[in-house]
Amino acid sequence: MRKIIAVMICFALLMSLSGCKKAPVSESSEPSNSDSVIKWFDCLNGDEIVTDDVREYHMDAFPGVTFRCHYEYLEAATEEETVTFYTGMPIWSVYFYDLTGDGNPEICSTISFGSGIIDNRILIYDYAGGASYELSDRGNFDYVFNMQKDSLVVEKRVSMQDELVESGKLVFLDDTIQIKTEG
Repeated sequence: MRKIIAVMICFALLMSLSGCKKAPVSESSEPSNSDSVIKWFDCLNGDEIVTDDVREYHMDAFPGVTFRCHYEYLEAATEEETVTFYTGMPIWSVYFYDLTGDGNPEICSTISFGSGIIDNRILIYDYAGGASYELSDRGNFDYVFNMQKDSLVVEKRVSMQDELVESGKLVFLDDTIQIKTEG
């Protein structure tokens, strides 16, 4: 019970310290090739968390689409519709990376999930294919993204602790996302 209260207090403190800053209205970056990782933002690794505004992103790979990240959900808007991909509280990071090998980047995020007991998990949304994938193990492990060189790396840690259990490149095998460790 103390751990739960401590996590909730830390989360509330983080939110109060982060402030309510305005995000840039629009951001974009051109991918150099389908193998490159494009970082939109990563609040666990230096970027400011935005609680009162919307981040927007445009990509040549998806003309006419505006990706929008609110504090608690991620969506894509076109002239015809707005589609919500997933929710979290908060969405800590968003990267674009062609994980499935179809030539189109997937949307890759670290999010927190839960009320009372909170875990961090990886969510992937394949916008071109309309599919989503998740890497989570609630109560046992937390998963977060980290970018190392040009690779999207997943860190697996003991739930609500700092103990690193596994770290490796994010890969897509047998219709699932997995951690490919070196060696």
